[in-house]
Amino acid sequence: MRPELAAAHAAVDEAVKILRDGRGRPHKRIGKAAKDFLTEVDLASESAMQRSLADSTPTIAFYGEEGGGAALESGRVWVADPLDGTINYATGSPLCGVMLGLLEDGVPTLGVIDLPFLGVRVDSGAVSDVDELEEGIIGMGDAFHRSGARMDAYLELTATIHRHALRFRCVGAASVLWAWLVDGQIQGMLLAHNNPYDVVAGHAIARAAGAICTDYAGAPLTLESTGAMAAVRGIQPELVSLAADLAAAARDS
Repeated sequence: MRPELAAAHAAVDEAVKILRDGRGRPHKRIGKAAKDFLTEVDLASESAMQRSLADSTPTIAFYGEEGGGAALESGRVWVADPLDGTINYATGSPLCGVMLGLLEDGVPTLGVIDLPFLGVRVDSGAVSDVDELEEGIIGMGDAFHRSGARMDAYLELTATIHRHALRFRCVGAASVLWAWLVDGQIQGMLLAHNNPYDVVAGHAIARAAGAICTDYAGAPLTLESTGAMAAVRGIQPELVSLAADLAAAARDS
C-alpha cells in the first residue's frame, strides 16, 4: 500500500469514529444554503481528518467541504467530504459516508470511501458490466439546489432513466453511489453537480475499477466539468445520448 493510501485510511478512520459517536444524538442544524444544512458532526469530522493528514502527510495540502482550503488545480491536495449525506445522517438514515481523495495537479489519483452504517469501505473495486441500459441499475444524485432549465433537464433525464433502466436508485449520498458502482451493485450514476468533495475520491476509485467517468456530454471528467457521470462501458454511450439535453442546459447555465 502506498503511504498516501495508508494515510487516507487513517484519516477516514478518525472521521468514522466521530460519525459513529454522534449517531442517534440530536444535532444542531447549521444553515448552509437553501434546503441544506450541516451539523457539528460535519465540522468535527473535517477537523479530525485535517489533523490526521497534517501529521501523516505534511507536504500535501488540504481542501474540505466545510472549510475549503488549498487551490485544487496544481500540486497535491487532499479533498475531503467529512460527512456525505448529512441530511440522511441527521434523520437517522444509514445512507451516508466519508470520502477522501487525492488530487495531483488536478487529477484524482486515489480515494477512500467509507459507509460506516453499511459496513462498507472501498479504495478499489471492479465494475459489473452489462450490454444495455435495460440490464443496468442507475443511480441519480438529488438536485435540490438546482433550478431553471438545468433542473428541468435533470428531472426529465431522471424520469427517462427510471423508465428504461432495469432499476433506478436515488439515495441522497454520492458516497453510496460511488461505492455501489465500484462494487458492481449499480452500473451507472449521475450527479447534479461536480463538487470536488463529492467527486474526487469516487472518480479515482471508479476509473481504476473500470468505469468511464465523464461530464454529461461524454468528455473526460475534470475539475472544470459542469456535471459528473460514471458508467460501465456497455451502457456509457447510451447514457451520454440520453443526457444530451442536460449537457446543453449545463453549458448554458
